[in-house]
Amino acid sequence: MSAVTEKDRDQAREVLHALGNHPRITTDDGTMLDLPQPVLEALAEFLEAAAQGERALVLRSPEDLTTEQAAVVLGVSRPTVVRLVEAGKLPARLVGTHRRLTLGEVLAYREATAAKRRTALDEMSREAEELGLYD
Repeated sequence: MSAVTEKDRDQAREVLHALGNHPRITTDDGTMLDLPQPVLEALAEFLEAAAQGERALVLRSPEDLTTEQAAVVLGVSRPTVVRLVEAGKLPARLVGTHRRLTLGEVLAYREATAAKRRTALDEMSREAEELGLYD
């Protein structure tokens, strides 16, 4: 995957602004096609990510992720996902010799770890405040 350039960001912002509330696609013969709401929402997310200089991830089979796809969703390496599976922290099933994870379980794990980090940071802030480290 290539990096999102400043030109890409500008174009994404322009398209996102031009889409407005009722985006349509015009075919070569002039036919106007309305975009279905789920497609519109996905396109808007993709364009917003590009406008912010981020790359968006598109998963075509959301119910069955490879360890590589799960790693991208979690923002970790594939070997880390394998270790999490082997440690029983992330559920997976075998399809032949390949591990498969459900998107729902991967997202639940991501949210749970984010919640743990927030709790730990809140606790550290509270302790620092009690010790007078913010004065």
